Amino acid sequence: MDELKKNSAVESEQTSEQTAPQTDDTGMEETVSAEPEAETVQEDPERTAAPEISEGPDEKPTETEAQKGTKPSAGKIALAVAFAVVLVAALIALVVSGLSGKKDEEPTSTTEQATSETADTSATEETVVYTIPADGNPDDVTCKGSYTASDEEVDAARDTVVATAGDKELTLGQLQIYYWMQVREFLSNYGYYLSYFGLDYTQGLDTQLCPAVENQTWQQYFLNQALLCWQSYQSMASEAEKHGVKMPDEYQEEIDKLADNLKQTAESSGYASADELVHGMLGGAAAYADYEAFLSLYYEGLGYFSQVTDGYTVTDEQIEEYFNENSDSYAEDGVTKDSVTVNVRHILIMPEGATSATIRTDTFSDEAWAAGETRAKEILEMWKKGDMTEESFAELAKEHSEDEGSKENGGLYENVTQGQMVTEFNDWCFDANRQPGDFDIVKTDFGYHIMYFCESRPQWKDYAKEDLLSQMSNEFVQEVADLYPLTVDFEKILLGYVDLGA
Repeated sequence: MDELKKNSAVESEQTSEQTAPQTDDTGMEETVSAEPEAETVQEDPERTAAPEISEGPDEKPTETEAQKGTKPSAGKIALAVAFAVVLVAALIALVVSGLSGKKDEEPTSTTEQATSETADTSATEETVVYTIPADGNPDDVTCKGSYTASDEEVDAARDTVVATAGDKELTLGQLQIYYWMQVREFLSNYGYYLSYFGLDYTQGLDTQLCPAVENQTWQQYFLNQALLCWQSYQSMASEAEKHGVKMPDEYQEEIDKLADNLKQTAESSGYASADELVHGMLGGAAAYADYEAFLSLYYEGLGYFSQVTDGYTVTDEQIEEYFNENSDSYAEDGVTKDSVTVNVRHILIMPEGATSATIRTDTFSDEAWAAGETRAKEILEMWKKGDMTEESFAELAKEHSEDEGSKENGGLYENVTQGQMVTEFNDWCFDANRQPGDFDIVKTDFGYHIMYFCESRPQWKDYAKEDLLSQMSNEFVQEVADLYPLTVDFEKILLGYVDLGA
């Protein structure tokens, strides 16, 4: 029953977990800052094989952002230093999701390549500091005002080493993959808010300043992220090799199938080959071999990352301490120690003759409503004559409930928040005296709900636990990266062209 929730559908969403206030659910894990205020993405990496990049610049906000009704803070677009899986999304997902030729409008100019021809760079050149960092610090990529070059120039220099992490080398050709995946991922996550960030993806990224970092263009910002991402992937893979942790079989299978999968996607999307598909999505200088190396490097380190971080545990004391330290940040997202979610089961019995399609549009007689109430009472009595357990209630829900969105899950709604459900349903769930095992019949505009209360959960504790574990994982990633110092020859870096509006 889509309408049971006030503002969103219930069918598939009713089993999903609530997202922490600092979380943007876009992949395995992305650390954007070590500070609590920075956005962090966390989920179990072991369960994530090939995370998807879903939509392009016209994508609506993520579920979390939409539910909150808030814009992401420009100050939270911090620099990525984590082992970020979000960037490994298969090109198949990029194409299928519409980044290729499915924009609402045609771009007025090309991205990056147009900068030297159509954009006025004088304003940028007045504010950007062009200083070559003495130590190759990736936090300062402003040594060149623009890294944009033709595909021919990039291709000619594709084997040039532009960065090292320990004794490992990053070539210019490989860098194209990391850079354009960063750009694509940002557009995927924040496409709905581009105007808020002051980013026009149809214009040169080297002509627009990024609000998150003083005196950096968006091109410099994405380049910085790309370099740090490679360092994270490479350092984790190096540690995996050092500790004898091999790529899990399921990940090797993904690599083995990659060529065929991309070939099929290319054919169905109008590309002549996997190479041409990679060219179209990640620039003409990017090659399939570079993308395969990118994905392989990530998977090589993933097993080791998972092996370490899956063993992390935290105590209730640590969770509460973390929440208290960051209470102001949580409060901004409406999460306090009074915040709870509930798990509840129900069996919906509509008025006699009603269906999901007609319950909100048709008027039913008193007799039809009375018949529905009688049936609801009969089902409740049937349950009361048994063992009166949650399990037996769930079985009756599967058999009798007329809520198609929950019946197959035993009528279960998980992590329901205050005000999420229709008024009568909500008020029963959030009664201050409600206890696990409580049951009753509640009437709403949809019919009679036979209710079973499972539990209430402190919302703040779930959020804080998730964020604390994420922080611990992020610190581990940074510790590993520090073992393989990053050095960059910025003068050798050239970035090709991708038409993000095509």
